[in-house]
Amino acid sequence: MEDRRTRGILVGRVLGAQVIVQPSTLVMLALLSFLFASASGATTARTLSIGALLAVALMGSVLLHEIAHAIAARSFGRQVKEIVLTLWGGHTSFESSEMTPTVNGVTAAAGPVMNLAIAGLASTTMAVTDLGGVGGAVVSYVAWANLLLAAFNLLPGIPMDGGRVLESIVWAITGSQHRGTVVAAWGGRVVAVGVVVYSIASPLLRGGRPSLTSVVIAVVVFSILWPAASAALAFSSTMLRRDGVNAAGLMRVAVAVPYTVSVHEALAAAAGAGAEEVVVLGADDAPAGRFPTDQAQAVPEQARPTTSLQSVTTPVPRGAEIPAGAASDVLIPALREWWGKTDVWVVRDRETVVGIVRLVDVLAALK
Repeated sequence: MEDRRTRGILVGRVLGAQVIVQPSTLVMLALLSFLFASASGATTARTLSIGALLAVALMGSVLLHEIAHAIAARSFGRQVKEIVLTLWGGHTSFESSEMTPTVNGVTAAAGPVMNLAIAGLASTTMAVTDLGGVGGAVVSYVAWANLLLAAFNLLPGIPMDGGRVLESIVWAITGSQHRGTVVAAWGGRVVAVGVVVYSIASPLLRGGRPSLTSVVIAVVVFSILWPAASAALAFSSTMLRRDGVNAAGLMRVAVAVPYTVSVHEALAAAAGAGAEEVVVLGADDAPAGRFPTDQAQAVPEQARPTTSLQSVTTPVPRGAEIPAGAASDVLIPALREWWGKTDVWVVRDRETVVGIVRLVDVLAALK
């Protein structure tokens, strides 16, 4: 099934990826144009034209930022699917299976690096030319805007690119992407609170009062950063709990016996192995059934030597097995596959049956 395309205006392709402009981006362009035009005081046709030019330059910088992400992803052999410009910036989606800290971190860092490169080019242009007038103002604005874009995106918290870089560093050190995400998500929360505190406290410390504009911007930034960081934190915290779930930790120790033995022999084998479950092997030595030892204890002691296992055994479907080292990434797909078909899995350590895992125990552990 093909991935659904993000809703918006398809304006072309870059590096094989669809470039999509969402309608809200056009609203932001109009708003920025007006804000830039009215910053000088009088709003005229000329100032509106300059404002529109500055707004387009800013969106162009955002687009180049996203293209840099795409270039980095392509350099690692990843298929880039979409580059989307949105109300608050943009995002680039690419094939992300089997991600590594290097791919994640380098791809995230590429965007701010592009903004720094644009700022450097614009500053150099201003330094080596005698550019003045509207052209000089636009180039100067591009330099400062890209420096701000780079600085903001390098803040060490999700959802900024700096958060992804931090995530990748922690991931590389700990070996857990989810642990990296938790650290970066907390970074995002700190940044969100820091923006609000700075916007309010900074003017107060200078003996003034925070302007309405700075407060509105702080609230808007907070409303974007805090929910995104919180969502990432909640998801990865849950996944971290699941990372500790494995078959060996959930299993009940079992011993395997051939179907030809008696209840007495099966119980003796279980007692010798310290097992609470017995797995019955079929003629081909594959697990065919199981029973808990307390269930077999219900057979009168004098009858156990002559009682076959058939009277106490519950069938186990062929193939309902998992390795002892299976973690959540194996258990979750297996749970989907076997739910409703069996209530247990047989656990093997290489070729040896070592235990039984109940599916209800797995489900409870994964919640």
